[in-house]
Amino acid sequence: MKIPPPAFRVFEKISATCGRQELILPQSLIVAGVSGGVDSMLLLSFLQYYQQKTAFDLLACHLNHGIRKGEADLDEALVKAYCDQYSIPFVPVREDVPAFAKGSGLGLEEAGRMVRRQVFDRVAAGYEEKKAFRGGSRIALAHHLDDRAESILMHMGRGAGLRGLIGIRYLDGPLIRPLLDIRRDELVEAARALGLPWREDASNLSDAFLRNRIRLELMPAWEKTLGYDPAPLLVRLGALAEKDDDALTSLAADHFRQLRLPDGSLSLTGLAALPEALASRVLQQYCGWSQNRESGPQPLSLAQIEVLTGLVASVTSGGKKEARLSLAGGITALMRDGRLWLEDKA
Repeated sequence: MKIPPPAFRVFEKISATCGRQELILPQSLIVAGVSGGVDSMLLLSFLQYYQQKTAFDLLACHLNHGIRKGEADLDEALVKAYCDQYSIPFVPVREDVPAFAKGSGLGLEEAGRMVRRQVFDRVAAGYEEKKAFRGGSRIALAHHLDDRAESILMHMGRGAGLRGLIGIRYLDGPLIRPLLDIRRDELVEAARALGLPWREDASNLSDAFLRNRIRLELMPAWEKTLGYDPAPLLVRLGALAEKDDDALTSLAADHFRQLRLPDGSLSLTGLAALPEALASRVLQQYCGWSQNRESGPQPLSLAQIEVLTGLVASVTSGGKKEARLSLAGGITALMRDGRLWLEDKA
C-alpha cells in the first residue's frame, strides 16, 4: 500500500496514538463506523494501513439513518463501493432515526448517537458469535481533535462536572478513537493526497444543531477574541481533567470495596464521611454494580447525586430515620439502619 508523504505523516501520527493508548489489540475485531464523510473514510484507510503493523480483522459498518433520504443512500453507495474495491467486509444497516427520536422524546443528535452505538454493538456481537477473537472486539469512530475541543465547550455550556471537561476519550469501553490527536485540516489534506472519495453532509452546515453552532460560530468568535486557536488548549484541559478524574475514580473504587457490606448494601456512615467528589463516584459505581439488568445500569444524573448525598447526610445525622429516592428504570434507593441499597420493582 503506497502512501503519499502528507498521508504517511498523518498515518504515523495516528499509529503512535494507537500504540500509546493501546487502542488496537492483536487478533481482535475492529468494527469501523463509516459514514462516508472525509473523517470516517480516512479512518477506514488508516485501518487498512495499520493492518500491516498489527494483525486484526477489519469490518466496515455504515448506518443509513434515514435523516437525509436520497443523500443517505448515496453515502451508503460510496462506502460500499470503496469496501468492494478493497475487499473490506461491509455491513450496511438501515434505521429510522427520526422516528426513534420522536418516539423516545430525544433530540435528533442524541437519538442518532444512541442508535449508532446500538447498531455497532449488535454488528460486533454478531461477528463474535461466528468467530472467536483473542483480542476481543472494538468499535472505531472517527472523532478528531477539533471534535474533542467542541465537545468540551458543549459540556462546559451545560455546566458539566470534571468528567464532562474530558470531552471525548481515546478509549471508552469498546469505543476507540484513533484520530483524536489529528486536526480536521490534517485529515482533509491526507484524504486528498490519498485520492479518497467522500461525501459532504449538508446537515453539518445547519445551525439547527448545537455542535454545528459551536464549530461554525463560537469557535471562530473565540479565536478572534483571544487572538489564538483555542482548540489545542481546550484539548489540553481535557487531558488534565482526564488524569484527575481517573485518579478520583480509582480512589472511589477503593472506598466502594471498603464500604460494601456483606448483604450487598453500602455503609451510610462511611459514605457520609467521604468528600463529595468521592461519594458521588462511589454512588455511581454502586449503581452500576448493583443493577443486573438486560438494558444495562442506569447512570445517576448530577441532580440525583445531589439529592442522594443530601439524604445520606440527613439520615446519618439523625435528621431523618429513613429516606428513599426513585431513580430511572423503576429503581428505588433506600436508606435506613445505617445502610443504603437499591430495589428494582421488576
